[in-house]
Amino acid sequence: MAHVAKYTRGAIQGLSNHLDRKTENHSNKDIDVSKSHLNYDLNQNQGDTISRLNERLEQVYCMNRKDVKAVADWIVTLPKELEDRPADEQRQFFQATKDFLDKQYGEENNISANVHMDETTPHMHYAFIPVVYDKKKEREKVSAKIVLNRNHLQSFHDDLDKHLKAEIPQIYERGVVNGQTVGVETVQELKQLRTQEKALSAEIENLSAKSDTVQGEIKAKTSELSAIELDDTYKNVEAKPVAFQKKYVKVLESDLIKLQDQASTAKVYKAKFELEEEKTKVLQHENGGLKAKVKKLENKLSDLASTLTDKELLIKIADGVIGKLTGKYTSNKRGLDYFWEKFQQNYRDVKTKDVKTKDIDKDRKDSKGGKVNLISDKLNKHSSSGNTQRDKPKREREDRGPSL
Repeated sequence: MAHVAKYTRGAIQGLSNHLDRKTENHSNKDIDVSKSHLNYDLNQNQGDTISRLNERLEQVYCMNRKDVKAVADWIVTLPKELEDRPADEQRQFFQATKDFLDKQYGEENNISANVHMDETTPHMHYAFIPVVYDKKKEREKVSAKIVLNRNHLQSFHDDLDKHLKAEIPQIYERGVVNGQTVGVETVQELKQLRTQEKALSAEIENLSAKSDTVQGEIKAKTSELSAIELDDTYKNVEAKPVAFQKKYVKVLESDLIKLQDQASTAKVYKAKFELEEEKTKVLQHENGGLKAKVKKLENKLSDLASTLTDKELLIKIADGVIGKLTGKYTSNKRGLDYFWEKFQQNYRDVKTKDVKTKDIDKDRKDSKGGKVNLISDKLNKHSSSGNTQRDKPKREREDRGPSL
């Protein structure tokens, strides 16, 4: 599993303390200091995280603003199936991961590749400066927004997975995620997590700034205390013994006044020293508490960033599934539309044929009826004609009258 966090310059000191294990008093209770000697840094450049950061920032442009994310840190956890493998195979995994990240962000921008073996699960911190080339101004500049854009983060896990499978297939099988992704219920939940992440980052920055202020006050008080010096007038005072008075010595009145003034000044300085020393102790205690709180928040932010990255990955997978289903639906819909159109066409054809058939039947009936009527008319005419011939002699006899 891999997730990324971004830091301002004000938070780098705390990050460096954690990455480089600069203290043995860790607020993270998961750190086992007895195993810290097993940690190693795959970045072979000289110096520590801070010195590498400063050296690289001298070569690129970085806006002089407190909210600028000058450093990003990918935390890549060792897959579960490799936890029981030999140390050299585990190192191969982290080295192959670093090689991939170097290609992504530039090896010259990497300031730390610390592998921590002294925590619950072995993991690597790949801290780097997000640098891009500004074509308009023809210079390199720091921009986490451009480097770690949404498209890049969505494809990151898949790209890393493909790289590792190609580079170390003999030990890497299942993948970076290890099936440990967590579900996302709603987009609203994701937005809430993003809001929490921003709030934590802001609080870390405020505490880091306050810690820097306190540290500055401590340095100022220490310098002020170191500057307190008493003059050496007492060394030049000449003291003469008093006859018959062993407990007393004789000094000049002017020297006595100087000694009295010096004693009074010493009391004032002593009281001031004790007061400032007490204030310094309070500030140191407060600074220690701030650092511990910052570390706790950084761990919480790291866990939150991990959850966010995993949820985004799951959303990406869900989007892919939805895309495939949408494609199948579109394809099936086209097929259904085609068959429906063919059905309608066939239905229209059948309907047309049916109408034509009825017209033909009607014509046939009409034709039949005409012929029958014609025959009937002829028969009637013939019959009428016969009757006329039979009645003709009778009418003629009637016209002529009775015969004589």
